[in-house]
Amino acid sequence: MIFPEHCKHVAVRNYDHQISPPVIGERIYFSTRYVVVFWQKEAAIYEVHSEGEGLLRSISAVFKISDFEETHIYTQKIDIFNRSKLIATAAGLCTPPIKAAVFQGFDLHWTFVSDPDPRAVMEIEVFDISPPDPPYLVTLIERLEAAGVFGDLSVRFAPIVQDLRKLSANAVFPCSASGVGLSHLNRRKVDIPENAVLVGCDISRQVFETRFPKQNLAHVNICPTKTIRPQKPFIAKCCKSTRLGPIELLGAPGYIVHWGATPYEVVAAVRNLCAMRQKESK
Repeated sequence: MIFPEHCKHVAVRNYDHQISPPVIGERIYFSTRYVVVFWQKEAAIYEVHSEGEGLLRSISAVFKISDFEETHIYTQKIDIFNRSKLIATAAGLCTPPIKAAVFQGFDLHWTFVSDPDPRAVMEIEVFDISPPDPPYLVTLIERLEAAGVFGDLSVRFAPIVQDLRKLSANAVFPCSASGVGLSHLNRRKVDIPENAVLVGCDISRQVFETRFPKQNLAHVNICPTKTIRPQKPFIAKCCKSTRLGPIELLGAPGYIVHWGATPYEVVAAVRNLCAMRQKESK
């Protein structure tokens, strides 16, 4: 797959009457690595190498990436900084004889994807619980993704949400803020039904044992570090500060954020996880 790191490396030429590919010895802007030639509503893509100093340099080598009959021009403007979306879009467009897709951004700059490989996009599992509705971590990542914060990372997210309402029968919950269940440890008077089950993390268990040292309840531990079964790189949340940071579960690399993590902390976690994966792949 060929996908320019940035649109600043892509130059374009528009010709109505004559095809004019880049040639050796021609002067070109110093940051140009690729040239897209438009001619009669078609496009061809070239890779160029240059030599010399200064803003304008001499082309030293030219390689054709895709010819006019091999290139699809995407007609709608698109976020060209969302790499995972461009790869997925190009993959849907590139069927023989098409091998490359050219895209124009909202800022009118151009880029392209040649021989798109969806496997280059890393999928991150996002583990969360509900309520609250919508689940906080999943929703926060969706909003950050929509804002383009992860556009340069070539990632997509797969939410995996545990619904606590399915566990509410005869359950004692740590906090009433969620609005689920009838018995909560944060209340002054706690109603413990017959055959009750404590639904919560390790901290919830400690709170229960402190308040009711002579009682014993079955415990459904919902702490992600104890219960999730990740199949891919993952992000999850925990209330214990000592568990925050990189982690590996069942052979899958992950990152634990605090249950009240800020958007900045979640962005940092995703980027750190991506950096970890890139380091491992080298």
